[in-house]
Amino acid sequence: MGLKAIFIFGVILILNAFQLKAQINYQSEYLSGKNYFRSGDYQRAQNHFKNLLETNEDNPFYLYGSYFYGISAYETGNKERAMEVLGDIRTTHPDWDKIDEVNLWYGKMLMQEGNLMKGLKVLNSTEKEDFKNIAKEIKKSTLASYDSIPLLQKAMELNPYDEVLAKYLAIKINQQPMVDRKVELMEFLIDSFDLNRASFDFVDKSVTEKKATYRVAVMLPFMAEDLSTSKGNKGNQFVLDIYQGILTAVEELNENEKRIELFAYDTDRDSVVTAKILETEELLEMDMIIGPLYPVPASMVREYSYKHKINMVNPLSTNSETIAANPYSFLMKSTPETRAKTAARFAIEHMENKNATIFYGSKSQDSIFAYTYKRILEEDSFNITWIAASRSSTASTEILRTLTEVVEVDTLDNRGKVYISNTVKVKVGEGDSLVLSRDTIGHIMTAASDNLLVSNVLSAVDTRRDSIPIIGYDEWLDFSQMSFDQLQRMGVIMIGQNYFDFSSVEVAEFKETYRKTYNKLPSQYSYDGYETMKFFGEKLIEFGNYFQYGLYNEGFQSGSLYFGFDYTNANDNQVVPIMKMEDLELRMLNYEQIGEKPSMFTD
Repeated sequence: MGLKAIFIFGVILILNAFQLKAQINYQSEYLSGKNYFRSGDYQRAQNHFKNLLETNEDNPFYLYGSYFYGISAYETGNKERAMEVLGDIRTTHPDWDKIDEVNLWYGKMLMQEGNLMKGLKVLNSTEKEDFKNIAKEIKKSTLASYDSIPLLQKAMELNPYDEVLAKYLAIKINQQPMVDRKVELMEFLIDSFDLNRASFDFVDKSVTEKKATYRVAVMLPFMAEDLSTSKGNKGNQFVLDIYQGILTAVEELNENEKRIELFAYDTDRDSVVTAKILETEELLEMDMIIGPLYPVPASMVREYSYKHKINMVNPLSTNSETIAANPYSFLMKSTPETRAKTAARFAIEHMENKNATIFYGSKSQDSIFAYTYKRILEEDSFNITWIAASRSSTASTEILRTLTEVVEVDTLDNRGKVYISNTVKVKVGEGDSLVLSRDTIGHIMTAASDNLLVSNVLSAVDTRRDSIPIIGYDEWLDFSQMSFDQLQRMGVIMIGQNYFDFSSVEVAEFKETYRKTYNKLPSQYSYDGYETMKFFGEKLIEFGNYFQYGLYNEGFQSGSLYFGFDYTNANDNQVVPIMKMEDLELRMLNYEQIGEKPSMFTD
């Protein structure tokens, strides 16, 4: 083909292209697309609007066509293309008179696709009042897919005047278990945005009633029928000890005038018996309930407490499910979540090595502690190099073996890598191992009251002789296999729970009073019963039947026998002593600034 023929052929192609373009009737395409759009046939509508996406002087429908094309693409499931087109409009024509409509759709798509921050920013950029109201409805519907409190809190910081977000965040906080609930933030949101306080789980401080005498129900499994038999050994002696401790506290509270009236109910560890007690009208007149102890009756009373707005206190439980989301339910002790948070904050402040190894026992509360500890450390840039459960003697022995396995210097593996001495070889999969040096281990948190696991961990670290810090439970003090000397020599840090000084005058006086009254020395349960009634009884007298607001704002309070209590915006005791042995006595590390330093504590 000659040059002249090629030129003619090229001209024909160009003319055909111009003719094809001229054949596009933009107005007709727009009207056809709108008709299909109105009828809900978005695929055909999209096909017509697609022809309007080109910007040229002959196409006055570019913006409208692009807008409806984006919505049609969204309705047919092509969200990525929809967001691309609408995003282009926002970039190239931010002053278009229909930009608010674009922002509504674009913001909605962003939030649906998980881009909360940008979606809120776009929706909050709408200017016309009627579109602002539509934006609010979009936020209400799309926020429902977001559950992360930290993410929502960050979004609130970036959108401090967003009422819809504030209300949703307050609702999500309100749905959290009491141990995780950010009460101060919820209070701030409610007050700042004038939210309906009655719709949240708050005890209205204005309704608390100061009384001359408070009625306290004690719901315990007394098992009265067993007491009347001649079996000799009372299986429920610990329940009697709790109750006798409560009675001793009531005697002291009523020393000058009758302030507490006690009512005892035998739950018999039975749900049917408990249900019958809950049906009595007398219980509705109570200002506080102590107990029950066992899970099923406790769950029943928790629901009753929430429904009838009666405060309840459990003297023994450390389970966060005992309080759940009930603002009227309190624990005298600390939950594993609270203890783990305190331990983690201590590690963050005092452990220079940002690696950590975690072992935990077979109890559910051990795993709760371990993973709460892990989460908080990781949020603070710690690296958890190894976390392992020990639910059997075999698993515990394997941890011992692994911790003490040392690879010799200059030993090559089958890939030619040189191992250093004093390392740990951890199996992380089938045929796959991880080699950890001392620096990689960092410190060891052992969340367990399993005697064998604890002994193995201590023995392994002792054998390694590399002074790896160990953090564990205060219960280790009672283990016969380990001595105070070993705990001191290894610098073991222990996370405590309700400690008190047996050498104190208060404890001595209580023991003497108890011995004279019951002709025996108090047990640990006697102390628990006494301290529960004494502390919360004093709060009833001081703040009224809804003592929450006083309790939440008091901060640290010394106990009568125990070291102290702190219910700052919490329903379990936030006082968690962290201790270590010095001169064969326990030294508290995190409350040295409060009063005199306690020396020896016993659980």
